[in-house]
Amino acid sequence: MASGSQAIGFGLANMKDDTKSKTFRSTNLTNPKIRATWASAQEISGVALAFTNLIAGSTFQITLYDDPAAGTLLHDTGAIPVTYNYDPPVGFDSIGSASFAYGGGAHVSAFFNSVSGVERMEIELTSAGNPDGYIEISRIIAGKFWEPNDNADYGAKTDFIDTTTGVRTSAGDLVTDRGTITRVMEFSTQAMDSQDKAALNNLFRSIGKSQPLFISLVPGNGPITEEQLSQQIYGKFDMDLSVSLPFFQRYSSSIRIIEL
Repeated sequence: MASGSQAIGFGLANMKDDTKSKTFRSTNLTNPKIRATWASAQEISGVALAFTNLIAGSTFQITLYDDPAAGTLLHDTGAIPVTYNYDPPVGFDSIGSASFAYGGGAHVSAFFNSVSGVERMEIELTSAGNPDGYIEISRIIAGKFWEPNDNADYGAKTDFIDTTTGVRTSAGDLVTDRGTITRVMEFSTQAMDSQDKAALNNLFRSIGKSQPLFISLVPGNGPITEEQLSQQIYGKFDMDLSVSLPFFQRYSSSIRIIEL
């Protein structure tokens, strides 16, 4: 459920769909709150809001409880500020959902020590001065994160796949047909231990290329900076999945994630 005014046609049910253009919108910019409940206790150590229009000056706060209606507070992140936002894509006035297909939108996240027994999560938001006049979220991801013992290798990269095409006319003019822009993240892990290898194999086997996942190369529980905005992605594996044995008791894998 949500408290605060909701735009017609942009209810919470939209966040159950992985179509990024379908969003929840609240026309309350000061303190809308989203509440999620579970019938059984959950273990949560990370929460991400994927494809939002949160701009610099916005905040989000996550609280976890042990009861669907009342209960005891188990964890409170405090208000986490967003300190940076990219310019809207050319032709758009904001980073809202109309621009998501062309490079707009932002992901924000918080990671913390694992909290058990969670039956309710509340997310309170602020975005005063947002040019859209509303707060918009496409997807909430919450659960137990996995963090390898050894970080990704240096050289991790994020590509922007631009499907724009150009045709040269007989008069010599270049006619451009604007296409969508999608991000792709690639990184390698060249020296995983057996524990990391087992966890990665479990991830590959359980979700494969069919299910989305959220990855942050710079996880934290503090202010959302440009570094965090640029180094996290919500998407799916985009290549065959493999783990190799480069030397004794050390394992290697290359990972490519394409944005939804």
